[in-house]
Amino acid sequence: MRQSGFAYIAAVVLLVVVAGISVALLRLSATQQQTVNQNLLGVRASMAARGGMEWGLYQLRANACFGDQTLTDFMADTGFRVRVRCSVRSFSEGESAPGAPIAKNAYRIEAVACNAASCPAPTGADVVRPDYVERRRVATVCMTATGDGC
Repeated sequence: MRQSGFAYIAAVVLLVVVAGISVALLRLSATQQQTVNQNLLGVRASMAARGGMEWGLYQLRANACFGDQTLTDFMADTGFRVRVRCSVRSFSEGESAPGAPIAKNAYRIEAVACNAASCPAPTGADVVRPDYVERRRVATVCMTATGDGC
């Protein structure tokens, strides 16, 4: 009795194995591409937040605590909207030579950059987007009433 068909079974098994490896490599490539895109968006958001922080420090240098500002200048270059917030807390520390308290102000500047309609994202729908990125930077500056550092 002649046996035939073994080569066909081996060829089908080989094709299934090669197809499985191909699918696994394709998924790995797609995941790697998504990771690279998220990393790039994160760096852009971080740089936009840093630019917002520098803008806030420049405004503070002119002795102007500006409250809450949304900067849209970064949208064209980075695709990110930046919200910068300044708050101040006044306190007295020590005394000057004649015995009067030294007034000091602690300024807190917070910059948030994100790629949503407003920062930080107000709804959960924006946060669950696969391309949503948000970065936050905070700085605290202490100055006396005359503008000197603490």
